[in-house]
This record gives sequence, C-alpha cells and structure tokens, in this order.
Amino acid sequence: MKDLPAFKIDRWVGNYKPICNIMLHGSCASELSLNQLKQLSPDPSMDPIDRELPLIYGSVLGSLKLRSRLAELHSTTAIKLTANNVVITPGSIMANYLVLTTLFSAGDHVICQFPTYAQLYELPRFMGVEVSLWKGSVDDSWTPSVEELENLVQPNTKAIIINNPSNPTGVVLPSRVIDETIAVAKKYDLTIFSDEVFRPLFHSQDLPPPPIVSTGFTSCVSTGSISKAHGLPGVRLGWVISPDIDIIRRIIIARDYTTISVSQLDDSVACFALDPSVLPVLMERNLAKCAASLRMLDDFVVQNAQRCSWVRPAGAGTALVKIVEKNGQPVDDAALCAELAQKYAISLVPGGHCFNDGEASELDGYIRIAIGDDDTLRAGLSVLGSYLNS
Repeated sequence: MKDLPAFKIDRWVGNYKPICNIMLHGSCASELSLNQLKQLSPDPSMDPIDRELPLIYGSVLGSLKLRSRLAELHSTTAIKLTANNVVITPGSIMANYLVLTTLFSAGDHVICQFPTYAQLYELPRFMGVEVSLWKGSVDDSWTPSVEELENLVQPNTKAIIINNPSNPTGVVLPSRVIDETIAVAKKYDLTIFSDEVFRPLFHSQDLPPPPIVSTGFTSCVSTGSISKAHGLPGVRLGWVISPDIDIIRRIIIARDYTTISVSQLDDSVACFALDPSVLPVLMERNLAKCAASLRMLDDFVVQNAQRCSWVRPAGAGTALVKIVEKNGQPVDDAALCAELAQKYAISLVPGGHCFNDGEASELDGYIRIAIGDDDTLRAGLSVLGSYLNS
C-alpha cells in the first residue's frame, strides 16, 4: 500500500510552532474566547452553550437549527436552499475529505485551481485520480485563465475544484470568472466543488461573488466552517452544502463511516456565532482587524520595496509576500522561515516549500503571513523588517 505524501504545511507548522512565540503561520481571523464571543450578542441572556444541554449524541446530520441557518446564509431570493441541502461535519477538512472521496474514483480526472490547499489535489492523486492544475500567475494577480481551464478538460474529466477566497494567495474569483467557469462545467457536464472556508472574509470594495450553491447551477457542492472567517478554529465544525440532493445523499452515506454526530457543544457555539444578531458584529470585528493588518503590510512592502513585493489579497486570512536577495533572486523561503523560527521565534509559512506541485514553483521566495490578528502582525513585521535590514 502506498503512503500519502506528507502534508507539507502541517509538518512545517508542527516542527516550528513549538519553538516560536510570534505566531504568523495561521490563516484564521483573530480567535475569540467563549466570553468574547458571548459579549458580541446584544442580548446578555444569550449564551454560546446551553448549560442544561444533555451531553448525548447530537442530531445525526447536525442540528436542524444550524442546518437551516446555513441554508439561509447560502440562499438568495431566487435560489432557496433548506436544511436538507446541508450536512454538518467535524471541521471543513472532513467536509473536503467526504466530497473528494465520494465524488471521484481511480481513473477519473479533475481540474484543481492552483496554488491552493494541498488536500484538494493531493488526496485525489492518492486515490488514483488524475489531477491537472489550473494555475494562476502573479502577473494576473493569481486569477487563473478560463481559456486555460477549458484547455485542461479531458474526456474523463469529472469536476473543477476551486478555493474561493483562496489559500494562500488571497485571490477572489470574481462573479465573471465564476460565471465563465460554470459555462465550462455545463458544456462538458462537470461538477464544481468550491472550498469556501474563508467566506465571507472579503477585503475588497468590489461586490463579492455569490456562494457557488446559490448561482442556480445545480451540479455543484461547497464546503465551509466557522474556523477561518469567523475566528473559531477551536470549534471543530464544518459543513457540506449542495443543491443536488443526490450529492448530499452520497455524502451522508460516506459520513456514516466517519462520524456518528458532531459535538453538541460545537453545534451550539456555531449556532450562536451564526445567529443574525451576532454574525454581523463578529464579521465587522474580524474584517476590521484584517484591514488594519493589510494597511501595515502595505506600508511594510513600500518601506522594503527593494526586497519585497506582493499582490494585495482580496479575501481570506493570509497574504503572500515575495522576498528577494540583494541581487534580486528569490530567497530560499524554507531556509529563511526556518532561520526566523530558530533565531527569532517567529513562525511563518514558506510559500515555495509548502505550496508546490513537486516542480519549480512560482511561489519560490514567497512567505505566507497571517493577517487575522493585527497586534501579532505588528510584532512579526518588526522582527522581519530588522532581519531584512541587518
């Protein structure tokens, strides 16, 4: 039996996080405690956890209240989803796993947006699925070409996989690109799988694209969680949503082999965070902290323009910054991040090392920086700036 390839970013963080105290390797909005979350509600009687809640197995697919709320958040006046279109999972990584292992099998071909979270292309490869990478370029602000997408379609292509907003680039595929991607999917009878774990963490003034499941295209499925955009990664709760009930049926069958139910405590906290009276306040907080971080990074890149460049992220919880040597060549990003961890206790993610497909990577020289917490970023940029100028 062959081994899965190492999940590079998780191995990197696992090795270096323990020796660091400035944590900029993550991708979540600034995390909250239960008390901080509770204080966001205008109703002091509301509590993230019902203290009388019996600690029994919860509803098999997740509580009706939570599934109904998620259906509402992914609906429009024209497209109405219900709780029957939603399955709750222990985090979005399990949601992704269920989609990838349920919809594809050996001999199939999928097209995956790149660069992106390695699970989305490495797991299908391990299963014997052929994967073509739909690559974005820094010259196009990391937005891939729909013309190139169509060129990648093969007779055995089953799906297009996207990550919107994207990790690690922060690119947001706009509505135009989503519409054109749907047109390709319709033309070749393909499913679209959209990992939307960073939704609704959008930093641009442009109108964000709709959730893929609310576009009217039915052969689609999306995943998400309250870890990233909502800043609650300690609550291990994610979801799968699809307007196609047959996709949901297949997901439920696969889920039965991995999950009896999600934690009732996690379900309760998620219901609180997504409540109509709490969610807008929570997202205003998280977006404000990200905006402060992006202003700091704008200034940092300008001040270090001879060594640094970037494409300002339009969404998600990370930024990619390219660092070059004094001769203009990209730094060895893995060596740089290892040295910063070992000597200065700052934890960063090397882009070229952690986000490559085994070949020379356009991300060589890039570091991925967390933007969720502006106070942590301020401390980290002080260290990084001193290092670059030493």
